[in-house]
Amino acid sequence: MHSESKQTLESIDGLFRNKLKVIQAARGYRVSEDALILTWFVSPRPGEFILDAGTGCGVIAFGLALKEPSVRVVGLEIQEGLADRAARGAGLNRLESRVSIVRGDLRQAGLYFRHGMFDAVVSNPPYYEPGRGRVSVQHEKALARHQLMMPLGELFRTARELLRPEGRLSFIYPADRMDQVGAVFKDAGFEPSRMLWIHPREGVPPTLVCVEARPREQDQTLIEDTLLLYDGAGARTRVAEAILAGTEPAWDRVESASVE
Repeated sequence: MHSESKQTLESIDGLFRNKLKVIQAARGYRVSEDALILTWFVSPRPGEFILDAGTGCGVIAFGLALKEPSVRVVGLEIQEGLADRAARGAGLNRLESRVSIVRGDLRQAGLYFRHGMFDAVVSNPPYYEPGRGRVSVQHEKALARHQLMMPLGELFRTARELLRPEGRLSFIYPADRMDQVGAVFKDAGFEPSRMLWIHPREGVPPTLVCVEARPREQDQTLIEDTLLLYDGAGARTRVAEAILAGTEPAWDRVESASVE
């Protein structure tokens, strides 16, 4: 589904095969498949209280509430326009009783949240460090793609403070920068518990990785999986199709391994 208003320059777009809708700026930052993959990866548990840090238009927050009807999700967003669209999107999806949107700066999370109040923190953070990549002249896109307002170190440190002792942090990031990122979240007191390496197709290095990390005090075994997005003919794999449709895939295209 797609409709656009010339007056508001917004579009209402259906995702997960129209199971939910998001309100987006027609020419601003748009939802990517990365957010949909991360939403599936998180696997919310019954009754959890979850923070979506940098919620944008709310797609991950809505998706988690859709997957597990008993969770409550807070979407934190610094940009006024995005926070407003996310709040209206919660109403559009009839999720306002379980998804709340807070406009605020993650670096000042103590103003909005108590220490140790969340079961899980989820984030699709900006991928580019300051000075790397071309910064868009469109302000909304620039903040969404570059770590101008959400440095990774701040994200991990704040997540550690906001999580309960048994909590977990989940995020998605470029695979080729995972060594650097791993050092940063370990400095914040996390250890990885699950990693999903995302390959465009077989024989091609991974481009993205989904990571679940837990406070170092927890006993954990690292589980690593591989997701192929396209087959040799250039068609989406059945797993990728199922994930993007918001359904649970059969794992015939994924290789799994436990790493002690």
